[in-house]
Amino acid sequence: MKNVLVTGGAGFVGLHLTKYLLDNKYNVTLIDNFAREYNDKDYLRITSHQNCQTINGDITSKKLFDDLPTNHFDDIYHLAAINGTANFYNKPVDVFRVGVVGTINMLDWIITQEKGKILYTSSCEAYAGTMRMMKDDFPIPTPESIPLSVDDVSNVRWSYGAGKLASEVAFNSYKTQYDFNKFSIVRPHNFFGPRMGFEHVIPQFVNRINKGENPFKIYGGDETRSFCYIDNVIEALVMIQESNETDGETYHVGNDHEEIKIIDLAERLLKLAGVDFDFDIQPAPNGSVKRRCPNIDKIKKLGYKVKYSTDYGIEKTYDWYKDREW
Repeated sequence: MKNVLVTGGAGFVGLHLTKYLLDNKYNVTLIDNFAREYNDKDYLRITSHQNCQTINGDITSKKLFDDLPTNHFDDIYHLAAINGTANFYNKPVDVFRVGVVGTINMLDWIITQEKGKILYTSSCEAYAGTMRMMKDDFPIPTPESIPLSVDDVSNVRWSYGAGKLASEVAFNSYKTQYDFNKFSIVRPHNFFGPRMGFEHVIPQFVNRINKGENPFKIYGGDETRSFCYIDNVIEALVMIQESNETDGETYHVGNDHEEIKIIDLAERLLKLAGVDFDFDIQPAPNGSVKRRCPNIDKIKKLGYKVKYSTDYGIEKTYDWYKDREW
Protein backbone atom coordinates (compact mmCIF):
# COMPACT_ATOMS: atom_id res chain seq x y z
CA MET A 1 0.00 0.00 0.00
CA LYS A 2 1.45 3.35 -1.07
CA ASN A 3 2.06 6.19 1.38
CA VAL A 4 1.07 9.55 -0.10
CA LEU A 5 1.65 13.11 1.09
CA VAL A 6 -0.69 15.90 -0.08
CA THR A 7 0.12 19.54 0.71
CA GLY A 8 -2.93 21.77 0.65
CA GLY A 9 -4.85 18.57 1.26
CA ALA A 10 -7.89 20.26 2.81
CA GLY A 11 -8.38 22.54 -0.19
CA PHE A 12 -10.49 22.06 -3.29
CA VAL A 13 -8.28 19.81 -5.40
CA GLY A 14 -6.50 18.38 -2.36
CA LEU A 15 -9.60 16.98 -0.67
CA HIS A 16 -11.04 15.52 -3.89
CA LEU A 17 -7.65 13.90 -4.50
CA THR A 18 -7.47 12.59 -0.94
CA LYS A 19 -10.91 11.00 -1.29
CA TYR A 20 -9.89 9.32 -4.54
CA LEU A 21 -6.67 7.97 -3.03
CA LEU A 22 -8.40 6.65 0.08
CA ASP A 23 -11.08 4.98 -2.05
CA ASN A 24 -8.26 3.24 -3.92
CA LYS A 25 -6.51 1.90 -0.79
CA TYR A 26 -3.70 4.43 -0.36
CA ASN A 27 -2.46 5.74 2.99
CA VAL A 28 -2.75 9.54 2.86
CA THR A 29 -1.16 12.25 4.99
CA LEU A 30 -2.54 15.68 4.23
CA ILE A 31 -0.90 18.93 5.28
CA ASP A 32 -2.80 22.19 5.49
CA ASN A 33 -2.58 25.37 7.55
CA PHE A 34 -6.39 25.53 7.72
CA ALA A 35 -6.40 29.25 7.02
CA ARG A 36 -10.00 28.81 5.94
CA GLU A 37 -12.60 26.85 7.88
CA TYR A 38 -12.67 23.19 6.89
CA ASN A 39 -15.17 21.69 9.29
CA ASP A 40 -17.73 20.93 6.58
CA LYS A 41 -19.25 17.48 6.20
CA ASP A 42 -17.09 16.54 3.19
CA TYR A 43 -13.88 17.31 5.06
CA LEU A 44 -14.96 15.54 8.26
CA ARG A 45 -16.11 12.43 6.41
CA ILE A 46 -12.92 12.08 4.39
CA THR A 47 -10.43 12.85 7.15
CA SER A 48 -12.11 10.44 9.56
CA HIS A 49 -11.00 7.56 7.32
CA GLN A 50 -8.67 5.12 9.10
CA ASN A 51 -5.99 5.56 6.43
CA CYS A 52 -5.97 9.36 6.57
CA GLN A 53 -3.72 11.46 8.78
CA THR A 54 -3.89 15.25 8.99
CA ILE A 55 -1.10 17.67 9.88
CA ASN A 56 -1.83 21.29 10.73
CA GLY A 57 1.29 22.95 9.37
CA ASP A 58 2.78 25.80 7.36
CA ILE A 59 4.90 24.79 4.36
CA THR A 60 6.95 27.98 4.69
CA SER A 61 8.41 26.47 7.90
CA LYS A 62 11.38 24.14 7.42
CA LYS A 63 10.56 22.49 10.75
CA LEU A 64 7.37 21.09 9.26
CA PHE A 65 9.42 19.05 6.80
CA ASP A 66 12.08 18.15 9.38
CA ASP A 67 9.33 16.53 11.46
CA LEU A 68 8.03 14.33 8.63
CA PRO A 69 8.97 10.63 8.69
CA THR A 70 12.14 9.79 6.77
CA ASN A 71 12.00 7.79 3.52
CA HIS A 72 8.30 7.16 4.04
CA PHE A 73 6.34 8.72 1.19
CA ASP A 74 6.08 7.13 -2.25
CA ASP A 75 4.14 10.00 -3.85
CA ILE A 76 3.93 13.68 -2.97
CA TYR A 77 1.30 15.98 -4.41
CA HIS A 78 2.39 19.57 -3.81
CA LEU A 79 -0.85 21.53 -4.19
CA ALA A 80 -0.62 24.11 -1.38
CA ALA A 81 -1.11 27.74 -2.47
CA ILE A 82 -3.04 30.88 -1.58
CA ASN A 83 -5.41 31.38 -4.49
CA GLY A 84 -8.14 33.92 -5.23
CA THR A 85 -7.72 37.24 -7.03
CA ALA A 86 -8.58 39.29 -3.93
CA ASN A 87 -5.69 37.63 -2.09
CA PHE A 88 -3.25 38.54 -4.88
CA TYR A 89 -3.96 42.22 -4.21
CA ASN A 90 -4.68 42.23 -0.46
CA LYS A 91 -1.89 39.98 0.82
CA PRO A 92 0.61 39.50 -2.01
CA VAL A 93 3.54 38.82 0.34
CA ASP A 94 1.72 35.84 1.86
CA VAL A 95 0.74 34.58 -1.59
CA PHE A 96 4.30 34.84 -2.91
CA ARG A 97 5.91 33.39 0.23
CA VAL A 98 3.73 30.29 0.24
CA GLY A 99 4.21 29.89 -3.50
CA VAL A 100 8.00 30.15 -3.54
CA VAL A 101 9.37 29.50 -0.04
CA GLY A 102 7.03 26.55 0.42
CA THR A 103 8.30 24.99 -2.80
CA ILE A 104 11.96 25.55 -1.89
CA ASN A 105 11.38 23.92 1.50
CA MET A 106 9.72 20.97 -0.21
CA LEU A 107 12.62 20.55 -2.63
CA ASP A 108 15.27 20.88 0.10
CA TRP A 109 13.47 18.11 1.98
CA ILE A 110 12.84 15.72 -0.90
CA ILE A 111 16.45 15.62 -2.08
CA THR A 112 17.38 14.17 1.33
CA GLN A 113 14.90 11.31 0.91
CA GLU A 114 15.67 7.98 -0.70
CA LYS A 115 12.28 7.81 -2.41
CA GLY A 116 9.33 9.94 -3.38
CA LYS A 117 8.11 11.59 -6.58
CA ILE A 118 6.51 15.06 -6.53
CA LEU A 119 3.64 16.30 -8.64
CA TYR A 120 3.56 20.10 -8.52
CA THR A 121 0.55 22.18 -9.58
CA SER A 122 1.64 25.36 -11.30
CA SER A 123 -0.98 27.53 -13.06
CA CYS A 124 -2.09 28.70 -16.49
CA GLU A 125 -1.95 32.17 -14.90
CA ALA A 126 1.80 32.03 -15.58
CA TYR A 127 0.96 32.48 -19.30
CA ALA A 128 -0.90 35.76 -18.79
CA GLY A 129 2.11 38.01 -19.42
CA THR A 130 3.06 36.21 -22.60
CA MET A 131 -0.53 36.27 -23.77
CA ARG A 132 -0.76 40.04 -23.41
CA MET A 133 2.58 40.62 -25.13
CA MET A 134 1.91 38.26 -28.05
CA LYS A 135 -1.73 39.41 -28.38
CA ASP A 136 -3.27 37.95 -31.54
CA ASP A 137 -0.21 35.74 -32.12
CA PHE A 138 -0.73 33.81 -28.88
CA PRO A 139 -1.76 30.26 -29.84
CA ILE A 140 -5.06 28.89 -28.53
CA PRO A 141 -5.37 26.00 -27.73
CA THR A 142 -2.09 26.69 -25.92
CA PRO A 143 0.73 24.09 -25.85
CA GLU A 144 3.18 23.61 -22.96
CA SER A 145 6.03 24.95 -25.11
CA ILE A 146 4.83 28.58 -24.97
CA PRO A 147 7.23 30.68 -22.83
CA LEU A 148 6.11 31.94 -19.43
CA SER A 149 6.70 35.62 -18.63
CA VAL A 150 5.89 38.47 -16.27
CA ASP A 151 4.84 41.60 -18.12
CA ASP A 152 4.63 44.05 -15.19
CA VAL A 153 6.54 43.38 -11.97
CA SER A 154 4.83 46.34 -10.26
CA ASN A 155 1.43 44.65 -10.54
CA VAL A 156 0.98 42.58 -7.36
CA ARG A 157 -1.50 40.35 -9.16
CA TRP A 158 1.72 38.61 -10.22
CA SER A 159 2.33 37.53 -6.61
CA TYR A 160 0.53 34.32 -7.60
CA GLY A 161 1.48 33.77 -11.23
CA ALA A 162 5.12 34.81 -10.76
CA GLY A 163 5.31 32.55 -7.71
CA LYS A 164 4.21 29.63 -9.86
CA LEU A 165 6.69 30.61 -12.56
CA ALA A 166 9.52 30.87 -10.00
CA SER A 167 8.61 27.47 -8.57
CA GLU A 168 8.85 25.90 -12.01
CA VAL A 169 12.33 27.44 -12.30
CA ALA A 170 13.14 25.98 -8.88
CA PHE A 171 12.16 22.45 -9.89
CA ASN A 172 14.27 22.61 -13.02
CA SER A 173 17.17 24.18 -11.10
CA TYR A 174 17.16 21.29 -8.63
CA LYS A 175 16.97 18.93 -11.59
CA THR A 176 20.17 20.44 -12.99
CA GLN A 177 22.18 20.95 -9.78
CA TYR A 178 21.13 17.86 -7.83
CA ASP A 179 20.25 15.49 -10.69
CA PHE A 180 16.73 15.30 -9.26
CA ASN A 181 14.05 14.54 -11.82
CA LYS A 182 11.46 12.63 -9.79
CA PHE A 183 8.84 15.27 -10.36
CA SER A 184 6.16 16.35 -12.80
CA ILE A 185 4.72 19.83 -13.26
CA VAL A 186 1.04 20.35 -14.04
CA ARG A 187 -0.42 23.59 -15.35
CA PRO A 188 -4.14 23.58 -14.44
CA HIS A 189 -6.72 25.20 -16.70
CA ASN A 190 -9.94 26.33 -15.03
CA PHE A 191 -10.67 23.42 -12.72
CA PHE A 192 -14.14 23.51 -11.14
CA GLY A 193 -16.50 21.44 -9.05
CA PRO A 194 -18.14 21.13 -5.63
CA ARG A 195 -16.26 22.74 -2.75
CA MET A 196 -14.10 24.97 -4.95
CA GLY A 197 -14.56 27.96 -2.65
CA PHE A 198 -16.81 30.95 -3.05
CA GLU A 199 -14.66 33.41 -5.03
CA HIS A 200 -14.73 31.75 -8.45
CA VAL A 201 -17.08 32.53 -11.29
CA ILE A 202 -19.44 29.54 -11.01
CA PRO A 203 -20.18 29.77 -7.26
CA GLN A 204 -20.40 33.57 -7.56
CA PHE A 205 -22.99 33.21 -10.32
CA VAL A 206 -24.99 30.71 -8.23
CA ASN A 207 -24.95 33.09 -5.27
CA ARG A 208 -26.17 36.01 -7.36
CA ILE A 209 -28.87 33.87 -8.98
CA ASN A 210 -30.07 32.84 -5.52
CA LYS A 211 -30.26 36.52 -4.54
CA GLY A 212 -32.43 37.26 -7.57
CA GLU A 213 -30.05 39.74 -9.22
CA ASN A 214 -31.95 41.06 -12.22
CA PRO A 215 -30.59 42.43 -14.49
CA PHE A 216 -27.74 39.96 -14.08
CA LYS A 217 -24.33 41.59 -14.45
CA ILE A 218 -21.69 39.77 -16.46
CA TYR A 219 -18.17 41.12 -16.66
CA GLY A 220 -16.68 40.17 -20.00
CA GLY A 221 -19.57 38.21 -21.48
CA ASP A 222 -17.73 37.31 -24.68
CA GLU A 223 -14.61 36.09 -22.87
CA THR A 224 -14.19 32.34 -23.11
CA ARG A 225 -12.87 29.70 -20.79
CA SER A 226 -12.48 25.94 -21.13
CA PHE A 227 -13.62 24.52 -17.81
CA CYS A 228 -12.45 21.13 -16.56
CA TYR A 229 -14.56 19.24 -14.02
CA ILE A 230 -12.75 18.02 -10.93
CA ASP A 231 -13.31 14.30 -11.57
CA ASN A 232 -11.37 14.66 -14.84
CA VAL A 233 -8.65 16.51 -12.95
CA ILE A 234 -8.08 13.87 -10.30
CA GLU A 235 -7.77 11.06 -12.83
CA ALA A 236 -5.26 13.15 -14.77
CA LEU A 237 -3.13 13.98 -11.72
CA VAL A 238 -2.86 10.36 -10.63
CA MET A 239 -2.13 9.26 -14.19
CA ILE A 240 0.76 11.73 -14.44
CA GLN A 241 2.13 10.94 -11.00
CA GLU A 242 2.19 7.20 -11.49
CA SER A 243 3.71 7.11 -14.98
CA ASN A 244 7.46 6.65 -15.42
CA GLU A 245 7.24 8.59 -18.68
CA THR A 246 6.41 11.85 -16.91
CA ASP A 247 9.55 12.35 -14.80
CA GLY A 248 10.87 15.89 -15.24
CA GLU A 249 8.05 16.77 -17.66
CA THR A 250 5.34 19.47 -17.73
CA TYR A 251 1.71 18.80 -18.63
CA HIS A 252 -1.44 20.79 -19.18
CA VAL A 253 -4.51 19.41 -17.46
CA GLY A 254 -7.78 20.76 -18.75
CA ASN A 255 -10.53 20.44 -21.32
CA ASP A 256 -9.59 21.21 -24.91
CA HIS A 257 -12.96 20.94 -26.67
CA GLU A 258 -15.61 22.71 -24.59
CA GLU A 259 -14.52 26.35 -24.64
CA ILE A 260 -17.54 28.47 -23.71
CA LYS A 261 -18.40 32.14 -23.37
CA ILE A 262 -19.02 33.48 -19.88
CA ILE A 263 -22.50 34.59 -20.94
CA ASP A 264 -23.26 31.02 -22.03
CA LEU A 265 -22.10 29.78 -18.64
CA ALA A 266 -24.55 32.17 -16.99
CA GLU A 267 -27.37 30.98 -19.23
CA ARG A 268 -26.73 27.34 -18.31
CA LEU A 269 -26.83 28.13 -14.59
CA LEU A 270 -29.99 30.21 -14.96
CA LYS A 271 -31.63 27.30 -16.78
CA LEU A 272 -30.70 24.94 -13.94
CA ALA A 273 -32.18 27.41 -11.46
CA GLY A 274 -35.38 27.69 -13.52
CA VAL A 275 -35.22 31.48 -13.82
CA ASP A 276 -34.87 33.93 -16.70
CA PHE A 277 -33.00 37.16 -16.01
CA ASP A 278 -31.97 40.02 -18.27
CA PHE A 279 -28.23 40.52 -18.76
CA ASP A 280 -26.20 43.65 -18.07
CA ILE A 281 -22.88 43.14 -19.88
CA GLN A 282 -19.98 45.03 -18.31
CA PRO A 283 -16.30 45.31 -19.36
CA ALA A 284 -14.03 42.45 -18.29
CA PRO A 285 -11.92 42.99 -15.13
CA ASN A 286 -8.55 44.66 -15.66
CA GLY A 287 -5.89 42.08 -16.43
CA SER A 288 -8.36 39.38 -17.46
CA VAL A 289 -7.45 37.47 -20.62
CA LYS A 290 -9.86 37.17 -23.55
CA ARG A 291 -9.56 33.40 -24.09
CA ARG A 292 -8.10 30.46 -22.25
CA CYS A 293 -8.01 26.93 -23.61
CA PRO A 294 -5.21 24.35 -23.30
CA ASN A 295 -3.68 22.05 -25.84
CA ILE A 296 -3.68 18.68 -24.04
CA ASP A 297 -2.18 16.49 -26.76
CA LYS A 298 0.76 15.67 -24.51
CA ILE A 299 -1.29 14.16 -21.68
CA LYS A 300 -3.55 12.40 -24.19
CA LYS A 301 -0.51 10.31 -25.12
CA LEU A 302 -0.67 8.88 -21.59
CA GLY A 303 -4.25 7.77 -22.22
CA TYR A 304 -6.07 10.77 -20.73
CA LYS A 305 -9.58 11.55 -21.92
CA VAL A 306 -12.09 14.17 -20.80
CA LYS A 307 -14.75 11.80 -19.44
CA TYR A 308 -16.99 14.26 -17.63
CA SER A 309 -18.51 17.05 -19.72
CA THR A 310 -18.76 20.69 -18.73
CA ASP A 311 -22.56 20.44 -18.58
CA TYR A 312 -22.32 17.43 -16.26
CA GLY A 313 -19.91 19.31 -14.02
CA ILE A 314 -21.97 22.50 -14.01
CA GLU A 315 -25.04 20.55 -12.87
CA LYS A 316 -23.12 18.77 -10.09
CA THR A 317 -21.51 22.02 -8.97
CA TYR A 318 -24.77 23.94 -9.06
CA ASP A 319 -26.49 21.26 -6.96
CA TRP A 320 -23.70 21.50 -4.35
CA TYR A 321 -23.78 25.30 -4.11
CA LYS A 322 -27.45 26.17 -4.53
CA ASP A 323 -28.38 25.64 -0.87
CA ARG A 324 -25.11 26.84 0.70
CA GLU A 325 -25.00 29.71 3.14
CA TRP A 326 -22.79 32.60 2.02
